[in-house]
Amino acid sequence: MSAVSFQQVTKTFSSAGREVRALQGVSFDIQPGEFFGLLGPNGAGKTSLISILAGLSRASGGDLDP
Repeated sequence: MSAVSFQQVTKTFSSAGREVRALQGVSFDIQPGEFFGLLGPNGAGKTSLISILAGLSRASGGDLDP
């Protein structure tokens, strides 16, 4: 059983009348006791992913089991 599971998670924002995708189909599992690092360039969606995990933002699609 996973401690955290993201399956096909997407997040979109409306900006200047158009839709911007912050996350598209992100899937991973973190097992109990595992260390996990989240790396990527600016604009890769790291903050969006953490905000969804923390409950500060809602995913636009997919399944999350924190």
